[in-house]
Amino acid sequence: MKPVYVKGLPPAPDSGVISSAIRNVILKATDNLSWLSEGETVLLKPALNSPDPYPSTTHPLAVSVTAEILAERGAKVVIGDQSGIDHVLHHPGGVIHGRTIDNYARSGMGDQNDTRFVGFEDSGWHEGFFHYRSAYTASWREGFYITSWLKKADHIVSLPRVSTHSQAGATLGLKIMVGMLREDSRMEFHTNGPFNRFIIRAAKGSTLTSFDDGSGKFFEKIVEISDAIRDKLRLTLCLATEVQATFGPDRYSIRIGPIGLGRSYVVRPEPGLVFGSADQIATEAMALAVLKDAQRSLPLIPRFVQRMGLFRNPYVQGLDLMNVRDHPYIRHGMKIGLGEMPDEIVFEDVPEQVQQRLNGLLQGVFS
Repeated sequence: MKPVYVKGLPPAPDSGVISSAIRNVILKATDNLSWLSEGETVLLKPALNSPDPYPSTTHPLAVSVTAEILAERGAKVVIGDQSGIDHVLHHPGGVIHGRTIDNYARSGMGDQNDTRFVGFEDSGWHEGFFHYRSAYTASWREGFYITSWLKKADHIVSLPRVSTHSQAGATLGLKIMVGMLREDSRMEFHTNGPFNRFIIRAAKGSTLTSFDDGSGKFFEKIVEISDAIRDKLRLTLCLATEVQATFGPDRYSIRIGPIGLGRSYVVRPEPGLVFGSADQIATEAMALAVLKDAQRSLPLIPRFVQRMGLFRNPYVQGLDLMNVRDHPYIRHGMKIGLGEMPDEIVFEDVPEQVQQRLNGLLQGVFS
């Protein structure tokens, strides 16, 4: 079994303290980067759905510190993603609007001139993606198209944030792999989920179509994307100094110019946490526990606003009541062999009462 390492942070930690904690967890969770050889390519996959800053997207230090420690060991570091369809619209004729690298800069995650960054859409519709299908992707009847950077990379490191999601209920390490898909495959899985009309509206002006295959496999399709990367995924690392505990994944559910409706409420856990593991499902389970724990401190008004705004979405309404082990991300991930529930959790500088709450959530003692 692969342990989950959880490092607690002091109140109001500065960048140096956070950076040190990130290094600590990376080295422990990867056995001192034992899998890395000099000159190999490591793809960092952040959460970059939008130009909104952390916690709507990955914390900049999670990206920069991870890239730094890999480069010190001789890796060629590539940082890649494709933002959501609201922000980058790509179809067979090319990119209609938006650039992921612009969102990389606007979110504060990096610099627009960062030569390590690649927007997956920039590689082209046919050249930039390849077809993937396996015995473990049965929910995708014809398979899916995923970035060719998967073939180019020797290793992958996943850098999610901890957040709720207006459609899926939660967006953690499994959900961010949607950013590796070509736009037509992204359209396909959304047809099985709630609020697909917003995706259809966002694709207006393109040749993309939306056809519900009737499978109802929304969560299963999300999880099965990770089958394509399982042989190369070495680490999932989360930084939870802030947690989006309502709506999401963006700062606003519906954007109206510089403002919008359905603003995400941000909880600042005490203590802030850095955690990660080489086991993708174990990290996902811990992230769900951290998210559920953060939601307990939601004030009445934000809780009510989300309940009213998303009352038709059972995936959001049921998250509070569902045990971590029973969540479809975890259940299906274990079914297809992506990992296991945490068997060993190594806490450092985490108060005993917080350990007990997180362990209770993971063990199903309370939901």
